[in-house]
Amino acid sequence: MSTGEAAPEGFELRSVTVADAPAIAELINEVTLAEIGVPWTTVEETRDRLTSPGRDRAPEEAVLLEADGTLAGYVQFWTPGIPVADVQMLVFVSPRVWGRGLSAWLLRLGEERVRETARAGRADEHVVLRVSRFAGNEPAGRLFASLGYRYARTFWVMRMELDETPPPPRVASGLRIRTFEPGRDEVAVHAALAEAFADHWGDGFPSFEQWVHEEVEGEGAAFDPGLWLLAVEGEEVVGAVCCRAWSPRSQETAEVGILGVRRAWRRRGVGLALLLAAFAELRRRGVRRVELGVDAESPTGATRLYERAGMRPAYSWEVWERPLA
Repeated sequence: MSTGEAAPEGFELRSVTVADAPAIAELINEVTLAEIGVPWTTVEETRDRLTSPGRDRAPEEAVLLEADGTLAGYVQFWTPGIPVADVQMLVFVSPRVWGRGLSAWLLRLGEERVRETARAGRADEHVVLRVSRFAGNEPAGRLFASLGYRYARTFWVMRMELDETPPPPRVASGLRIRTFEPGRDEVAVHAALAEAFADHWGDGFPSFEQWVHEEVEGEGAAFDPGLWLLAVEGEEVVGAVCCRAWSPRSQETAEVGILGVRRAWRRRGVGLALLLAAFAELRRRGVRRVELGVDAESPTGATRLYERAGMRPAYSWEVWERPLA
């Protein structure tokens, strides 16, 4: 197949619009159901991402349509900062057209669009491009290797059954845990989480505008301030855990979206205290299962923290990468 902009025979290539959100969400879930047996997103989450601030600096996304207009493929990009130095690219192809080389074609198309972003001055000259596959998807691994990508990292989704009330959280002297107050805490919580995730591998932390759009104000965020718990010292936010009472994978499974503790307050039990407080509130509300995603090789010891809390890996995905000069 050609790696130019012309679509493969029998398909049409065009740019993504916000109106595509329902079809894109359906395609993504069709793929993840085929690969790991669970859906991955919602229409609302997809629409939030398509309307998020900062999309103008990312490469232009594209959908691949069959002759009847049905979505057959989608190439998605995520860029964490300015100038763009790392690009996360995801390619989704409907299972009904697997085996026709469309994933390889879309990956090459995506690579060229990342290069165009660099030529336009919105990215560094040497961009690291990252792609992902669920563990066990051997055809994807062979495809990535053939295109010059190399394995970089494994991420887990960890899970815990909330069969019993968790033990009460213990916080160091001078610290306390309280709920998030909308209109007051947004800036401080974003700053604390951005500092906490500065040590993490891979993607940078989103800008304040993007974070508020997708995690607080977005229709897909399911934002509930009662499930956002902050560790504070005086009035200073030193850590936070942000949860919601369900996930796209299951309406009966809560999700810890993010947990972070600022560097100076680590190794004082703050992360575990936040996690246990969140688990207790979720169980009080009748939730009996919780999940979160984590870097399996986290340099901050996050996996050990979650294991101490009783969580275990449920499934995983891999990140592969290559530099694009």
